[in-house]
Amino acid sequence: MTFKNPSIILVRPQLPENIGMVARVMHNFGLKDLIIVSPRDNWLNTKSINSAKKADKILKNIKVYKNLETALKNFTYVVATTNRKRFLEKKSKNDFIFIKKKIISNKKLGILFGPENSGLSNEDLRLSDIIFTIKTNSQSNSLNLSHAVTVMCYKLFELNNSKSLENIEIEKDNINKHQLSKFFNFLIKNLDKKKFFTPIEKKENMKNNIYAIFTKLALTKKELQTLWGITKKLIK
Repeated sequence: MTFKNPSIILVRPQLPENIGMVARVMHNFGLKDLIIVSPRDNWLNTKSINSAKKADKILKNIKVYKNLETALKNFTYVVATTNRKRFLEKKSKNDFIFIKKKIISNKKLGILFGPENSGLSNEDLRLSDIIFTIKTNSQSNSLNLSHAVTVMCYKLFELNNSKSLENIEIEKDNINKHQLSKFFNFLIKNLDKKKFFTPIEKKENMKNNIYAIFTKLALTKKELQTLWGITKKLIK
């Protein structure tokens, strides 16, 4: 079975050399699509170029976005990687076989990596479908950004020819994140008008819960159309 490797997405990367090293390791293991979101100014410099080694083509073709919602708009499944405790109702896995099955069954899958100093925020995790944790020594569970990407790329490369992944059904009708974001923005805007988010200090947590409810489901276009219809009817 042939399938497209996932995109690697770096959210607010801080060190240009890490961007270069990520490009290098992607080249090592056959991944090509690198996306960065809100990088620091002048990230493409001698440090990133030199650390990329022979991966200059990946570095040259990097897609840069100002915000994560726009970066994810064409993806149908998003894996967020973090070892930090997050108080979100979000499914969590550490099984690479599960991730590989999702890569095969979805049209376009992205793997998110957070900034070096803090990892992904709760807001970054809203549109992700699952949180993936790399198993480490419990006394030292913080991985360098490029090292975390290396582990993921190696495991994906290792599983490419696994016979256990044959005959997986493709999820052809799943919605992408742009379609889901459009619904969320409409829903939250109208809930705001109805003063749903009270007390105001809990608004962000309540929004996180709304996102979590719908990202637990692999919604099809027909199901999303039904949700649109229900929401618009209730508003009228």
